[in-house]
Amino acid sequence: MLEERLRARIARAGRITFAEFMAIALYDPDAGFYAHPPVGPGRDYVTSPHVSAAFGVLLARQLTEAWDLLGRPEPFAVVELGAGDGTLALQLLEALSPPLDAVVRYVGVEPGAGGREVMRGRGLCAVPRVEEAGAGLVGLVIANEVLDNVPFHLLRRAGERLVERYVELGHEGLRLADGPVSSPDLERLAPPLRPGEEAPVSPLALDLVDRAAATLRRGYLVLVDYAGRGRRAPVHAYRGGRVDDDVLSEPGSRDITAAVDLRGIVEHARRRGLRAWGPVTQRRALLALGIHELEEQARQRQTRSLAGGRGLEALRIFSNRSRLRLLVDPAGLGAHRALCLGVGVTRPLRLVRRDPPPGPIPRREPSPGRSGPQ
Repeated sequence: MLEERLRARIARAGRITFAEFMAIALYDPDAGFYAHPPVGPGRDYVTSPHVSAAFGVLLARQLTEAWDLLGRPEPFAVVELGAGDGTLALQLLEALSPPLDAVVRYVGVEPGAGGREVMRGRGLCAVPRVEEAGAGLVGLVIANEVLDNVPFHLLRRAGERLVERYVELGHEGLRLADGPVSSPDLERLAPPLRPGEEAPVSPLALDLVDRAAATLRRGYLVLVDYAGRGRRAPVHAYRGGRVDDDVLSEPGSRDITAAVDLRGIVEHARRRGLRAWGPVTQRRALLALGIHELEEQARQRQTRSLAGGRGLEALRIFSNRSRLRLLVDPAGLGAHRALCLGVGVTRPLRLVRRDPPPGPIPRREPSPGRSGPQ
């Protein structure tokens, strides 16, 4: 049992960092949360590609522009970090048109063995580490909701000093306790904190960005993640589709996540000589890629279905449109942030360009055959 092994490890060491705890709870090969695919309808949580296939269709548009900006290389590499069960990959590849579809070489990077097995069963290339995706590539690296799950340390401001939060054994289970900061690097990476405030700090996330960039000779990294600060505690869990503030109980049974410091990633990337554009909200990015066009096309199909007496078809299209709008909901997925980093390039991708995006998508409308807002 994973918790028993963790407790034995903590008993030997006295305490472990939250990053160590998180690495075991999420990525233990046998009993960690990601040992089996937890993402998708009816599972612990869903990401944008699981909410609506429009997400993959729009990113396919971005792939096409990136290919043009890079001079139409053959092959054109597409590397997806945290590829999960391959849902986004299949959406992307299905949406590509000739001649790009013939030259794309897709590789999914997925540390969970269960996810890699599912991907390979779907005919996709899957590897456990980004270094195995190749080197000297020309193309695009995509990371959608990945960095928030990279193990992080927890720092807290206690009066005039910084302390680190450790996981130790308590009378009723695992608990957090303050201790000295385990590395000077963490203090350098820590954001400004008020007394009593805590924040996640992840050198491993910066390292992952470095290793992903190192696979490219020329190209772009597109990072999309939860990066906002809300009323919820900065560290929380997902289990059975619900938010849970208890991140220590039953290790391996729940996701552990926190808001990503994308501004810190921008500063780090620029110090490494990379270009950086953004971050912008996911809402703005998808509007720039034309989500309003997809919504209008679906609305017209719905209207034709209603006019032709195909009510069930109209309801199905309406449901798809509702899920599409969730991608740009400013109170939900639309508040995620998109960041673009460039290796050997000088022009930004469309999703992070600063020109105003096209007109907004209506948030609600009556369901076919029903009165009033739904």
